[in-house]
Amino acid sequence: MNATALAHARFLEGRRAYIGGTDIAGILGVSPWASPLSVYVDKTQPVAGDGKDSLQMRRGLILEHFIADEFERAKPGLVCYQPKPIVRADWGFPAGASVDRLVAKAEKPRTPVAVLECKTAFRFGWRDWDEDNADLPDSYFVQVQWYLAVTGMPLAYGAADVGDDKLRIVPIEADSAVQMRLIEVGREFWTQHVMAGVPPEPIGTDADRDALNRMYPTTIPDPPVYIEGEEAQALLSDYLAFKFKAEEASRDAEIAKQCIESLMGEYEAAVIGHYRLTWKRQTRHPIDSKRLKAERPDIAAEYLKE
Repeated sequence: MNATALAHARFLEGRRAYIGGTDIAGILGVSPWASPLSVYVDKTQPVAGDGKDSLQMRRGLILEHFIADEFERAKPGLVCYQPKPIVRADWGFPAGASVDRLVAKAEKPRTPVAVLECKTAFRFGWRDWDEDNADLPDSYFVQVQWYLAVTGMPLAYGAADVGDDKLRIVPIEADSAVQMRLIEVGREFWTQHVMAGVPPEPIGTDADRDALNRMYPTTIPDPPVYIEGEEAQALLSDYLAFKFKAEEASRDAEIAKQCIESLMGEYEAAVIGHYRLTWKRQTRHPIDSKRLKAERPDIAAEYLKE
């Protein structure tokens, strides 16, 4: 682990002691990367892998500095600096803000007047950043309102590098009604789940799947566990019903797809209304895995997935 990853790991370790901006977005279910259950696991079951040195992490940390510099270039008279995490305990639970930067006027460079959140929004993410309408993704809006509540700042800027020739800067004013609701949610989550040791229910996201794998890293193959009660029966009924609907919808979609392919005939591409469709025939050349294992077990073992 290099110095950047080590510093990030220490940052994550400290953040487990309080509810932060990314946490509150996950608790509300508006984050693409977190859920109530994953936040609970982060607070109660820390793992060493949280500080792993990934390309995405390194890119984000490096571009954070770049975006802050570009913000200063776009806003003459304002300067940015990176503060230590701010934690307060006067709400009945530990609440913190690990802001990317605080913004100050050049003549008073250590008297903050706003919060700056630096984001990258490449590929399709740029569509959610609209300077003209002061619009940004819901998860970032919640995160920024949390930071404004913790710091007491009246204003924040969301600055996003979307991959073109201009930094997208969206001002966000403090909203006391939203902040009060966030504080209530944070207090309930901390007292009813983190302190009580009661995990919240999953909401069906990838973050929930990862959280369940962390909660139960090993399994007991036998004997089976017998689960009694009406709740389990109702959940099983729901699962089977939704599974059948999903299979039925998938089958209907495949029927429609095959009918379109029939209309296309020998053509690989077709235009229907505003849509361009392609259908390329594929010829499979499968590997005889049984023969490979029998005749060349050394090669088969080399490419065997764990």
